[in-house]
Amino acid sequence: MQKRFRVGRLVVAAAWLLAAALATQGAAAATDSKVAAGGVGVPQYRARYQVSYRGIGGGQIESALRRGPAPGQWLYESRAFPNILGRVAVSPDARQRSTMEITPAAVRPLSLVFDDGSEAGAKDMRLEFDWAAGRVRGESKGKAIDQPLTPGTQDTTSVQAAMLLELTAGREPGMFRIQNGARLEEYRYWPEGRATVVTPYGQFETVVWASQRDGSKRVNRVWHAPQLGYVPVQAIQYNKGRPDVQMKLVSLERL
Repeated sequence: MQKRFRVGRLVVAAAWLLAAALATQGAAAATDSKVAAGGVGVPQYRARYQVSYRGIGGGQIESALRRGPAPGQWLYESRAFPNILGRVAVSPDARQRSTMEITPAAVRPLSLVFDDGSEAGAKDMRLEFDWAAGRVRGESKGKAIDQPLTPGTQDTTSVQAAMLLELTAGREPGMFRIQNGARLEEYRYWPEGRATVVTPYGQFETVVWASQRDGSKRVNRVWHAPQLGYVPVQAIQYNKGRPDVQMKLVSLERL
């Protein structure tokens, strides 16, 4: 069940990975964000998703994407709200925060901090992206990191904002390189058409996108709602074709 929180970080986030608003208000939120962000068509929002593992409820996860204090700077934060069963795998004190730059052309991560919520912090991660020096430095699971920084690299959270940017700009991403601790992983992305999705927050017309890491048997599918600025309303991770982890939108607040 530990996979549950990881999926929340990747989607949407992510992404995840959203006070409740009508679908028409969601569309207005996306438009307002474009103006406020100087033409960057990424919505500011806070979302909550219910999470289940093979049909068993594990609680909720919350993700928020908003502008930071500096021009062009954005923050993406995630936290878990596990139920009694979910606390076996995920601490309610677990937090993740990514700081990034967003321009109309691209998303560039600046730092990532993941706190697993435990006193030992065995799974904690801290990354600093030094684009001027071309290095990524930090620590993951107690091991130091200092390695070359590949152009276009995302972290496990900034990739959610990158996906939103691509979709709102009318572009179709084919691949993202993601820095996951000390590993640089390559994920292939492809569209799978349109679908109507029913969630606790409402019914939405969506575009479906799938992704898969090179060499992995797991496939992630995410249902993005255009009327909500492409914020994900559903995400499922499949393992060898079987759905493992599922997330559905329960609330959305525009920021």
